[in-house]
Amino acid sequence: MNYAIILAGGKGVRFEGNIPKQFVELMGEPLLVYSMKTAQENDNVDAICVVSPKEYYDRVRTWADKYHITKLLFVAEAGRERYQSVHSGLKSLPARADDTVIIMTAVCPFVSQLTVDKLYKAMETKDACITVVKATDAITFSNNGESVLRTLQKKKLFIQQGPQLFRYGILEQAYKAYLSDENRTEVNEDSELVLNIGVECGMVMGDRFCIKVTYPEDLAIVEALYPLFIKQEAKIGERM
Repeated sequence: MNYAIILAGGKGVRFEGNIPKQFVELMGEPLLVYSMKTAQENDNVDAICVVSPKEYYDRVRTWADKYHITKLLFVAEAGRERYQSVHSGLKSLPARADDTVIIMTAVCPFVSQLTVDKLYKAMETKDACITVVKATDAITFSNNGESVLRTLQKKKLFIQQGPQLFRYGILEQAYKAYLSDENRTEVNEDSELVLNIGVECGMVMGDRFCIKVTYPEDLAIVEALYPLFIKQEAKIGERM
């Protein structure tokens, strides 16, 4: 089985809205619905789990009915931190070790079907794979935000996007190791946990349409890009 976990548990503090950003509307549909549709329409995905605050459970199921998301089989409770939400989603699945789980976010509405397909293709030889785009600028590292510790050149740098795809047993093992470590430090990506247990993580190229909605102005950006994204997806569909 190939499961999709869609993270919809953030509070959207930087978004400055009255409701969490993953539930605000983009062109008449909640942001979350775009990710649900992506998983629904991809032939590789068998079942969907949405991780959200409990008070949104009914709305998630209502949207699934309204937008014909028939693969939504599970709804899990979001945690305070991202890793807690992912772990909650993992625990809700009746998955086996060899099954796969693709981690998506509700605030990246434009994920190409081609990107998802490339991830599943890579999993024919990998147990973990992430989506990236090439860095277009050099990256400066600083410990205190005031002075430069190191500047990294862009040639070998990649910016991580979503989704991420893992063998269920590998990701479960990575979380078990992380949660049992009393001296664990903050992590933001599941790929880091997988690398920490010595599992090689592959990567595929995503695209620039996969913008994360973080600030209010991002809604205007993704809305402007929508016609171009749909045009791209139509061309991909014609080639398949």
